[in-house]
Amino acid sequence: MFVSFCNFAGTKMEKPRFEQSVFHPLDRSVKRPEQMNNPFDYEPDEAVLAACREVQRFLSLAPDLSPSGEASGKMYGVLIVEDGDGRLGYLAAYSGQILDRADWPGFVPAVFDYLQPDGYFKREEAAISAINHEIDRLEHDADYMDPCRQLEQLRHEGQEAVDRAMVLMRKAKQQRDRRRLEGYLSASEQAEMIGESQFLKAEVHRAKRKMAERLAEVEERLKPTAERIAQLKAERRQRSDALQSWLFDQFQMLNDKGERRSLTDIFKDTPMQVPPSGAGECCEPKLLQYAYQHGMRPLQMGMFWWGASPKQEIRHHKNFYPACSGKCKPILGWMLSTAPLSAPEGATILSWAENHSAKKNILYEDAHLAVISKPAGMLSVPGKTEAESVLSVLRRRWPEADPNLIMVHRLDQATSGLMVVTRTRRAHHDLQRQFRHHEVRKMYVALLENDDKNDDNGDDKKNGKFSMKSGKIELPLMPDVMNRPYQVVDYEKGKKGVTEYRFIGENRVELRPKTGRTHQLRVHCAHADGLGRPIVGDALYGHRADRLYLHAAELQFRHPATGEWLTFTDAPDF
Repeated sequence: MFVSFCNFAGTKMEKPRFEQSVFHPLDRSVKRPEQMNNPFDYEPDEAVLAACREVQRFLSLAPDLSPSGEASGKMYGVLIVEDGDGRLGYLAAYSGQILDRADWPGFVPAVFDYLQPDGYFKREEAAISAINHEIDRLEHDADYMDPCRQLEQLRHEGQEAVDRAMVLMRKAKQQRDRRRLEGYLSASEQAEMIGESQFLKAEVHRAKRKMAERLAEVEERLKPTAERIAQLKAERRQRSDALQSWLFDQFQMLNDKGERRSLTDIFKDTPMQVPPSGAGECCEPKLLQYAYQHGMRPLQMGMFWWGASPKQEIRHHKNFYPACSGKCKPILGWMLSTAPLSAPEGATILSWAENHSAKKNILYEDAHLAVISKPAGMLSVPGKTEAESVLSVLRRRWPEADPNLIMVHRLDQATSGLMVVTRTRRAHHDLQRQFRHHEVRKMYVALLENDDKNDDNGDDKKNGKFSMKSGKIELPLMPDVMNRPYQVVDYEKGKKGVTEYRFIGENRVELRPKTGRTHQLRVHCAHADGLGRPIVGDALYGHRADRLYLHAAELQFRHPATGEWLTFTDAPDF
């Protein structure tokens, strides 16, 4: 299934060197890493880059392992290791399976290969599939479908009859109420009205009873098949749950002390409580498991995407990415019990004093509000640490102000630029209303990565769909629940995100968000269906740099006290 390698005489040579072993020695000139890195926050070192170049060279010659076509890329990873003889080399892995195989030559095998044709998983999977086929057959059998359609028709007709009877009853009651208001009623007239009321109520009850009798007759005909379908669905659910639990118990994950824990046990103390689907099948746990099993010492790890970008996530060809939080963080927290596994944004924490004087950061101030210029790397509000934030600075400056009335909106920690903050309840509520009704106008300036960052077998639309000098991006966003704080594009469940853009240079672009979704500008720039070019320094969706080159450069709103339309500008320093 791989490309053929032939010698000059035309006869086949041995399979490619990469496939001959799982342990791949590195050149002696490659510097040996000193200690294991943090898979959630790393820059690939010399050894990782050398290993990845070899894997990518092999992938470019192996079409079956180099997926092509839309949304068909895959995550690959390498682990720099020292074997039992002290040799420096690397292991390679891919996430999940390729063509339903988890055992391609040259790559570490699955932690637990449940895809064996005669294995328990496949046998149970076949049994569950058979139940699905039986449910489908029963639900689409004419002897079941025809009564189902008849039942639906009877419900419709019966409800219409009940509704007609209730309309007549209400109209008659309205007429009786009017007659009572018009004047004296004789005893016989009152008796007549009572009789009419009782009769019409009885008509409603008769209509309901008739509908129930007709429905019961058809439901009785459906009962044996319906009960069988319910029984099969209950069995399917029970067998599926049992198979999933069995599978997670088979993943016995080693740690750097030689201890073992199942995925079930690892995840029981997490907020999820149970492992998510696909847990244990990513590159990182595969690589560490093989290293521990074979007495190798892990030194450095790196993961890269190969192939076309998926529709939801931001993944660019050959780019390096951290381990995912949802599936991998609990597992790697166990497997790398002595390594730090935080997953920060990667921005340097700054304060106004380290960046500018407080006076320079406050561009406008009155009794109602202030407009400030936030440095890149500074938090808008206090986080989990003691790091200074815009709010903590303003609390000291305005000790009389209610802290709850200061922040009207926020900027990401890594983003610099203009923010409006308020000092009074009236100003706070008014500006909140302006933001809610999209009356506040904002413009950002961003520096984008070069067009050639993701060339060589990557996306056909490497520049994104929006290569015009100006236009509008509409990509709905939602949190990646398995990998926070990342956001993904989801056309079914995502919230509308709209950004207008205008290029003011080859790599510089003005961005005007019309909605305020989390990471909206960063995703709209980086996603393949957006500009297809991450913002420089975007450690989440692009490449790390000294800072995120995104700056809130213009802010317009109506003063909550005077009604005056205010415009503030703050040129970026890049």
